[in-house]
Amino acid sequence: MNSNLVGRDILNLRDLTPDQFRYLINLSWELKAQKKSGVDQRHFCGKNVVANFMWSSTRTRCAFETSCNDLGMGFTYLTNSHMGYDESMKDAIRVLSGMYDLLVIRAQLREEFLYEIADYCDIPVINALTLDDHPTQMLADALTMEEQWGGLGSSRHKTMAYVGNCSGMPYFYGRLCAILGMNLRVIGPENPRYRLRQPWVDEIAELYKRWSPDCEFTVTTDASAVEGVDVITTEVWRYRSPDVSDQVLDPEAYDSWMGDVNDLLPYRVSSELCERTGNRDVFCMHELPSVHNAEHEIGRKLLAQAPNDFERTVIEEGLEITDECFEKNASVIFREAENRQHTIKAIMAAVLGL
Repeated sequence: MNSNLVGRDILNLRDLTPDQFRYLINLSWELKAQKKSGVDQRHFCGKNVVANFMWSSTRTRCAFETSCNDLGMGFTYLTNSHMGYDESMKDAIRVLSGMYDLLVIRAQLREEFLYEIADYCDIPVINALTLDDHPTQMLADALTMEEQWGGLGSSRHKTMAYVGNCSGMPYFYGRLCAILGMNLRVIGPENPRYRLRQPWVDEIAELYKRWSPDCEFTVTTDASAVEGVDVITTEVWRYRSPDVSDQVLDPEAYDSWMGDVNDLLPYRVSSELCERTGNRDVFCMHELPSVHNAEHEIGRKLLAQAPNDFERTVIEEGLEITDECFEKNASVIFREAENRQHTIKAIMAAVLGL
């Protein structure tokens, strides 16, 4: 396969064309099949990748590291670095540019930070998550949906419902659905803390005009808008709109999860909500981690702080998605997680020349 992504930064889906994104999906599909068949994928022996993660990670870090191993590349995960502490980011990036072939950045910052780094970096930069996009996750979701629907290109004209906390992730899914030619319905509460900010709505609408003028993009508070959709996805309750606060809330704070439970609960993804679609083949995705039960430290802390039986029951049943619905869709959700590896491998291979 040949790609015009060689040497390119992968910072935001809006920087790609539909054909380039389709190339990455197709390459992911091929590399996944090769791995399952035991094909030797060490195409880049002697190459090295460095990752600086300023935001916690499980799936993304593991996907980058295992993919580097599969492709024959070295992988360095920076921990106690001078970067940004007693050495400017610009100086540190120029050092890394001389030693490595690819730079991966994950930061709880606006995307301008990443574009600035890319400006003075001599090697390709990959966005492993900022507050403005998560391109590697979006590619994994695209691959997962097309596997679920039966093959490459099968996402065209399907309909996604993003339901729940709409403060951030629908911004990412809006680009994804527009570039794939899918309809998107963003469904969430009226509360401004959990609404998609207007400039982002405007940007997504423009991308639909550019890439998929025959598809529909809607934002609504009406939960009945799930009728007829093909896939539902959601996100944890802890994030709030940048129009209200540009900070991700403290995960230790009870109110960051449960402060607006009455507003968010009608938009919790459940089997009942899935039934309202009228589509017996509808499935749910979740990028993880998910608070679908209390079987983790955060869940136990929330239960200990819950002021009444109602909130304890909500926590035990699951926040953004019920435990029962999560388990019904577990095969898709954990394949979605596995696909982080195959799609991240495809991105690295594409920018390095496969």
